[in-house]
Amino acid sequence: MQLREAGVELIDVDLPTLAPLSHAAGFAIVLHEFLIDLPAYLQASDARDVIKRVLAEVGSPDVARIIQATLDQPVPEHAYRLALEQRRTMQALYRDCFRSQGVDALIFPTTALTARPLGEDDTVALRGERVPTFPAFARNADGASIAGLPSISIPVGLSEYGLPVGLELDGPEGSDRRLLQVAASLETVLGRGPRPPRPPRPHH
Repeated sequence: MQLREAGVELIDVDLPTLAPLSHAAGFAIVLHEFLIDLPAYLQASDARDVIKRVLAEVGSPDVARIIQATLDQPVPEHAYRLALEQRRTMQALYRDCFRSQGVDALIFPTTALTARPLGEDDTVALRGERVPTFPAFARNADGASIAGLPSISIPVGLSEYGLPVGLELDGPEGSDRRLLQVAASLETVLGRGPRPPRPPRPHH
């Protein structure tokens, strides 16, 4: 309601094919380029065995397993090429949405869940089901990341448990400056909210 009262026009937008495209293309692109492009870039910078070192230092077990699985069975070239085609379809879908709806940005929760306790590394509860942790938290931000759109997350307050909640804004291709202006305006209206409480210090 704060946004409407401040003169922001909110329009419901439905993109039913976006999530399936994002799911199909995302991992294939990221993991293929992770194995090919990152080592090439770092080798040029005289870094050696960086993938093994990255894997050893990953703090999240579910992410470590994703990387290890990619090392064991890399994404095939044909799957990567197909994912790039799906990416182009996503980009066209976004372009059509922004053009037909005339909106400056798409806004939605940055993540579907607030932060979960350490130890919930494999699965989390989402809508009454146990689902893999990484895609559960990445799903909302995946689309813009895969399609190459400018995107920003702003803090909008705390959950009932004192955990931070974010609002993501995605803009059309090449609208970085405009998106930053929109985000700054919304942050002025919504405020940054209180800081999350500091966890208690352990007793020794």
